[in-house]
Amino acid sequence: MTVTLGFIGMGYCGRQQLQAAASVKGLEVVALADPAPPGDLPGKYRVVRDWRELLEDRRIQAVSVCLPHDLHRDVVLAALEAGKHVLLEKPLAPRLDEARAIVEASRRSRLVVMVEMTHRFYPPVKAGRELVRSGRLGEVYAAEDRCVEQIAPERMAGWLFDRRRAGGGVAISDGVHLLDRVSWVTGQALRFRDGVAGYGQKLGDVEDTAAIFLSLSSGAPVSIFTSFQRRGGGYLDDELTIYGTEGTLRIWAWRGWRLETPDGKIEEHPGYPFGMELYGRVRLGMSGALAEFVAAIEEKRRPSPSPEEILPWQEVLDEYYSRAGAR
Repeated sequence: MTVTLGFIGMGYCGRQQLQAAASVKGLEVVALADPAPPGDLPGKYRVVRDWRELLEDRRIQAVSVCLPHDLHRDVVLAALEAGKHVLLEKPLAPRLDEARAIVEASRRSRLVVMVEMTHRFYPPVKAGRELVRSGRLGEVYAAEDRCVEQIAPERMAGWLFDRRRAGGGVAISDGVHLLDRVSWVTGQALRFRDGVAGYGQKLGDVEDTAAIFLSLSSGAPVSIFTSFQRRGGGYLDDELTIYGTEGTLRIWAWRGWRLETPDGKIEEHPGYPFGMELYGRVRLGMSGALAEFVAAIEEKRRPSPSPEEILPWQEVLDEYYSRAGAR
């Protein structure tokens, strides 16, 4: 079986996913939709400017939605109405009511709806989850996650710094990944406790720095810190640290992982082939997500993650923005 796919939106995520799709078995990209399609796209596809025209194409079984956040709800609901399976770039939507509408539509539909949470498919994050599940860390008593991204705002889409369109700044754009990977790696739900927003980088009307304080379902404390820095772009500083009674696990999504035990032993593994460039690592995660999407369609099952799995992080973010006064 081959799943025929159309892309809606050819910004950064759409272009990276398009390249990643080439390595996914059982997937054929046949069409692209973008109001101003780039002229240097690899391969030959049907290209349309209106996403509604793409949904009318009977050859297309599934769509990947890589659009500004404020367009997610309407496009996803229309795609489901047109009988297309949907892969949706995170977050679900800029506002909680819109996110809930997507979840409800997914529940009513027999089609596959998946949220593209790339971090779940990075080798170091996957390995970290297995280490925790194996019991090698003992009881998890704390976790902290950090991601500082250096950006060049002038080279990024302006809507990302528009609160009305994006729903917020770095918390909803990057923080949603951190919320998901802390919960997914530990195997525990999260409860919001408090949050602070910073605006020192002056990126439109959205926060550029976010600190979110939570607890695991066990009661263990969790802290998340994420920030955009005006430093030219191309550098990511991240570390997810899981503290357990039998060891400390450090995960670098784009580098590898290290396990430190109380007796001083260290086990460390690279997550990628030597010399693989950063965007190649990003696309490796995307190809994993696309492969899961195809498998869920072929096997007629729920994907990982489904919109229902991501809705709790939208609820946490809604609480965060209310508490931090960032909306």
